[in-house]
Amino acid sequence: MTFTVKCFCGAVVQTDDEESLIAQVSDHASSVHDMDLSREDILAMANNAES
Repeated sequence: MTFTVKCFCGAVVQTDDEESLIAQVSDHASSVHDMDLSREDILAMANNAES
């Protein structure tokens, strides 16, 4: 399964690993937007697609 999160700023995170998605999106949100997103928030934003 591929997870994709597209940020409103145009950044895209795409990975096959849920833990990697959480880490990358959390880092982006924190460093670029000064936001603290929960795991649930990130997974709710993710589009899941079969590989």
